[in-house]
Amino acid sequence: MTMASRQATKTFIRPEGHVCHVSTGIHDLLTFGTGELSDNGFWEFPCGDCARDHEIQFPECGYCWPHTLEQLEEMDLQDDKTETD
Repeated sequence: MTMASRQATKTFIRPEGHVCHVSTGIHDLLTFGTGELSDNGFWEFPCGDCARDHEIQFPECGYCWPHTLEQLEEMDLQDDKTETD
């Protein structure tokens, strides 16, 4: 995909004035952050706070990037289970 196809899908400003952007990564999950957006849909400066807030408000969307260590461990365990099934 080209940079043109990986643009911010939404920009929002939190009450404390923090500006954050949302896009979809190459892994088909939402990504949160600021700065340059890579061709793979990942932000130069990731925003874990906005990602966690979105997961709380919209749990049906699943995990958002940047992931927490706990999320990465859980996803790794799910991958291991899938490989053994």
